Amino acid sequence: MSLIPDELTATVLSAVESLPRLQKAKLLLDHSLALLEAGQYGSVVEAYLDVYLRTPDLPKDDIARALVARGRARKGAGQRLLLMASHDLHTASTFDPSNRELQCYMRREPVIHFSGVPASQRVPPEIWDRIASFIPRYFLRTWLFVSSFHRDIALRRIFHTVDLYLCEDSDSWNRTLDIFDGVKVDPLFSRRIRTLRVHWAYDGGDMLDVMSRLFRTALPEFRALEEFEWIGYPELQAEMVQVLLKNHPNLVKLGLIGWHFDAVGVSEFTSLKRFTLRAEDDDGFADMDEVRTVLDNNADTLTHLTLGAYLARAHSWDSAFGSPTVQNLTHLELVDTRISDVVLARIAHAHNLVSLTLHGTLDMPAAATAIFSADHVAPSPDAGTRASAMSAPMHVFLPHLEVFRFALVGHDDDRLLFGAVVQFLRARPRLRRLDLGSCPWDLVRGLLPELTGLRVLRVRIASLSSLTVNALVRGLPREMHAIHLACAVSDRPMHEYAPAFARFGTLSMLHLHGTSIRRPQASRMHGKELLLQTDAWLAHARDVALAVPSVDYVGWHGEHFVVVRHPTRVAPVRAGLGVGVELKELPVRRRLDCGKGVDLGSDDAMWMERKDVPIDYEISGLEL
Repeated sequence: MSLIPDELTATVLSAVESLPRLQKAKLLLDHSLALLEAGQYGSVVEAYLDVYLRTPDLPKDDIARALVARGRARKGAGQRLLLMASHDLHTASTFDPSNRELQCYMRREPVIHFSGVPASQRVPPEIWDRIASFIPRYFLRTWLFVSSFHRDIALRRIFHTVDLYLCEDSDSWNRTLDIFDGVKVDPLFSRRIRTLRVHWAYDGGDMLDVMSRLFRTALPEFRALEEFEWIGYPELQAEMVQVLLKNHPNLVKLGLIGWHFDAVGVSEFTSLKRFTLRAEDDDGFADMDEVRTVLDNNADTLTHLTLGAYLARAHSWDSAFGSPTVQNLTHLELVDTRISDVVLARIAHAHNLVSLTLHGTLDMPAAATAIFSADHVAPSPDAGTRASAMSAPMHVFLPHLEVFRFALVGHDDDRLLFGAVVQFLRARPRLRRLDLGSCPWDLVRGLLPELTGLRVLRVRIASLSSLTVNALVRGLPREMHAIHLACAVSDRPMHEYAPAFARFGTLSMLHLHGTSIRRPQASRMHGKELLLQTDAWLAHARDVALAVPSVDYVGWHGEHFVVVRHPTRVAPVRAGLGVGVELKELPVRRRLDCGKGVDLGSDDAMWMERKDVPIDYEISGLEL
């Protein structure tokens, strides 16, 4: 027999009245926090929390939770009211700009009146957040100890992207469990995470089942997730695709990086802006035609496509490139893959492309040569006018190109192809990043002076000398941000060329890379000799940082270091700037299970070091 509403209310009240005083208080606190979490802050919640805090003998932890929750709610409400007040005053000023009372409210005090106020209060939070966006995460960690204000900004930046490693390593396993627990109990921490990259390394067994169940239960708690990447083995399969669709149907970026394409049903996502797939061949559970379906179903939103395979396996992207969505792309990366003439012809008609990466091998180099050779500068309809003289030339083939990588395997001797590519790149002052792989240096040298907007360059000079280094430096704009210089042989130790790059005052990363040079190996020497050789090797890397005062990151023969500069009374003679230099070694990128690798401080550096996509470029015949 069901109770009528009044009887139900009376019964609930009777049950609450029978509870001990502290349990009543706990019930009141939980209800108040639930209302705040639902965004229902108001006078009722204020009254609830006021009564709760006046209750004697409450646990200190619960009092702190109540105060923090109320303080956060009051602060948010106050900021909303201030924003509304500012909007009202500005609107009023459009109707009566001469109103004296209005002028009094909107008057700005001179900055000198705030000289005693901390900078964090004088400068709007948006400015500090903008500053933080330019600081590498390695250095941003120092903000955690400056103030609570700076700590909040740093945490938001640092935890924007989280990598979880689900493998047999106990340290990685424990960290992953900590993250899972954190997102469950701390909604604020959960909302900071916008990008989640999950690295799997299980062949099967009970642990895989356990971690899969833990992952399923934790996935809904990542409440602000925008980007998701599944990396490693086992690959993302149909069952987990449905779990992901159920909890995060509006993902804007999705990456599937493994050996096979097993994600049956992934085409059900319909709001993707970026899609990344790495599959060695066509032998997965999912039909490769589903890649085209992904493109078709996201035609209104997809602008960034990354496809990777494995050159030693049979594969084809011809079906995917039959989608009309290709014409809408602004960013396209083909990595470690065969590029057919069909694909290249479709790329030629993707006029919106701003960034293009072609990495792998061409099925028909002659067709590619013809396509690149066909590019020319279209005549301007306003030819002869002053506006036409000041504007950049408009190319027929990819007119908006700003980023270009052309790193091929097996075409090193095809000068006709590289000549056509270089001709295609001429008269492009908007080109900002360039990587021509193994293109002959004499062709690159003639191109560089025309690229006045270039800021990032990766170049290979087979035989390095003072003359070639000087030619390289003279041909580049002074505003360069990142340079990777590789060579097969060098007339001198490469660190001795570093002073030539000091002319670039904004250079944040310099990588000098001898393709045959590696760190001293314990398998070839031991004991004191190994220590001496290693110390000398690291000292030369440090010499690069000393010679170029602006760099924050140094690349040295394939390894990466972050540069830490600190004041010192006895500065090294070659530095001459009263600072000491210390190098912190960064971990190397692991094959396939390590996403985009460590943070190198900027998107420019990540792109230059070929870590801009979570697909490993390292293959036989192509150095890192």
